[in-house]
Amino acid sequence: MTGRSGRVGEQVSGEARHHQFVADLARLRRAAGQPSLRRMSATAHYSHTALAGVLSGTRLPSLELTLAFVRACGGDEAAWRDRWHREAALDQPAAPAPDGSAGEPPGRSTPEVPQSPPRRTPVPRWALVAAAGVTVLVVGSVVPMLADREPRTDRPAERAVDASGPAPTDAAAGAGTPVPDGADPQEERCQVDAVSAETVPVPDPDPTRPTYGNLTLRYSPRCRAAWPLFVSTERVPTGATIRLAATRPVDGAASRFDYPFMIKSQVYSVFGNVLRTTRGCVSVTVDITAADNRSVLASARTPCVQLGART
Repeated sequence: MTGRSGRVGEQVSGEARHHQFVADLARLRRAAGQPSLRRMSATAHYSHTALAGVLSGTRLPSLELTLAFVRACGGDEAAWRDRWHREAALDQPAAPAPDGSAGEPPGRSTPEVPQSPPRRTPVPRWALVAAAGVTVLVVGSVVPMLADREPRTDRPAERAVDASGPAPTDAAAGAGTPVPDGADPQEERCQVDAVSAETVPVPDPDPTRPTYGNLTLRYSPRCRAAWPLFVSTERVPTGATIRLAATRPVDGAASRFDYPFMIKSQVYSVFGNVLRTTRGCVSVTVDITAADNRSVLASARTPCVQLGART
């Protein structure tokens, strides 16, 4: 076959082809304006973690996940479906000939080459660390502190912050320019220095039943803004709507974000949009609405917290 360098007979390894497949998906996302993985997940109906895995993996992603990614970027699903099938076909071993040997296409003659055992792809160290971290869920504010971090390789990781103490003031943290009300905190990179200012459970109306998760008021000194973060338990049903809001009572401002929970029941995080903290205290709320939109399964609200300095 002809490889990427154009030399006849050059074989392109499966791993190299998969890297190219993923690189082309990344280019498709950039061409779509580099939407955040949160925004893509609402269209793709896959978690942002799964979508991030498409861009960081060395294996061919599943057809369903590939098409969901393409759909979220406004790409040509039919063209990508055909390409996926071509890639998958190249991964299949050659069919055995009637005499039991590996078959060759008609008209071709290839000298026999001893076959070496298949090489196992080493697991990157970061993947082992990430897998170990997922298995541990810490009750309290540590989970919200990590959960709204989007797993991206082109942005700095959110630093670990001890949320048990008071949130740093703007003067202590080096205040930046306030972001606009209603902005996406991921797109504004507010998660880089974010801390958890207040966390409350999201209880079931029946106090004998487990909670639906935790609601956290997140705050970024650099962005001088706060936003809601909801971390679910497995009780949130597929098809429910997560309605998040941040409110600023001093001027009646509010930002709202509705997320269709179309993933399978699992521990999952959803965050809302920001409100500035330069004009008074901010509180956040969550309502979990049933799939038929006729009833609210659970609700919670944090206290109104004054964060940062007034300007």
